[in-house]
Amino acid sequence: MKPRKLFARFGIICAWIIVTFTALYLPKWHRYEEKSITIFTWGDTLDPSVLAAFEKETGIKVRLSYYATNEELQVKMQATGGEGYDLIAPSGYTVNILINEDLLKPLDRSKLHFWKDLNPILLNHPFDPNNRYSIPFEWQVYGLGVDRRFFTDKTFTPTWKSIYDPSVIDYKIAVSNDPIEAVAFGALYLYGDIENMTDEKFQDIRKLLLRQRKWVEAYTDFRADYFIATGNCPIALSTSTYIKRIHPTFPYIQFVIPEEGSFVTIENFCIPKESSKDKYVYRLLNYLYSKESMIAHRENFLFFPATLSPIEDLDLEDYEKKLLFMSEEEFKKFHFFKNIVSQKEVRKLWVEVKSF
Repeated sequence: MKPRKLFARFGIICAWIIVTFTALYLPKWHRYEEKSITIFTWGDTLDPSVLAAFEKETGIKVRLSYYATNEELQVKMQATGGEGYDLIAPSGYTVNILINEDLLKPLDRSKLHFWKDLNPILLNHPFDPNNRYSIPFEWQVYGLGVDRRFFTDKTFTPTWKSIYDPSVIDYKIAVSNDPIEAVAFGALYLYGDIENMTDEKFQDIRKLLLRQRKWVEAYTDFRADYFIATGNCPIALSTSTYIKRIHPTFPYIQFVIPEEGSFVTIENFCIPKESSKDKYVYRLLNYLYSKESMIAHRENFLFFPATLSPIEDLDLEDYEKKLLFMSEEEFKKFHFFKNIVSQKEVRKLWVEVKSF
């Protein structure tokens, strides 16, 4: 073989080795570079303008990776051990799962300058009793978006009957597309809580959800506001955040909390056990929990902030003020989602409901 062809082939082989090596290892080098943080989070949790300001001020690069469900976060953390992520934002029940699987790092509160500003009603809950591993960042409550025009000549009572009881329903509704939430809502309606689940109770919930299917216009997590705003459904089971987004344009749509109580979800920050970027993570956390940052996040995403200092500067509706200033005793009226039956049973039930 001629030397020129030999060198050409050798060059091609070397080029492929370099390409392969780069594809495999450059992402890790990129992720672990000196001044950077990788965050695994929801798509609507962090304000890009706040992160950009943080990067400009500190020189610390913030990289975002997104998930759509807590289950997706859980699976990724279990598969990787949390390696490659420096901060995550799980909901309450997922925090507990990650704690039990030893995937989270205990917090050093001495480095968290905002801790005393946290709303006490958001602390010390069963998923992390002493907040050893989690910091609440933002929260919202579940309730009913109600089109008051539809009920002008009809009686409306804010109870769970309005989405479950066939004797009062003569309309279409939009409800959650999350099977864990659907089972929890059903349990609350039938039994007043979500504790002590039995096979008999689960079968009752199954029958309830199958019966409800007849008047469900849509199962949706992120478009309940659309279905009520367009007049497709006079009632939509949704969160305070999503109904708040459409209220300025559609003032006749009101957010109400059922008299029997409801659910609250807290999005928390946790540090994966495998992270080696504590120095930068704590600096980011203190920046994110500043008053200016919390106000910006509220204005952008409309979640309730976890700290108290921004509240006086927010434009709040009356029901929001009541929620933000409620006592710890009043907060007990709200429940937290959790896995009350096995994932296998939930998936099987949801396939049955959706194909009914």
